[in-house]
Amino acid sequence: MLITIASFANPLDANLAKSRLEADGIDCVVTNEHIASMNWIWPLAIGGVGLQVLEEDARRALEILEGEPADEDGVDEE
Repeated sequence: MLITIASFANPLDANLAKSRLEADGIDCVVTNEHIASMNWIWPLAIGGVGLQVLEEDARRALEILEGEPADEDGVDEE
């Protein structure tokens, strides 16, 4: 089941976040992208451009978008 983990004011920001998640192996979908592209004010009326992931990937996806890696392998990258 897909759940919305983030909402953006424009399709560009949503697609940047989508690219970040896909780079980390998380499949995701941008919703309302085309409606928002038709008129700049519409994203406000429809709740923004959504970013959806599988429910089981939601926690990890939010950590990635917030800049806190899940650190699954226990290795510190610093």
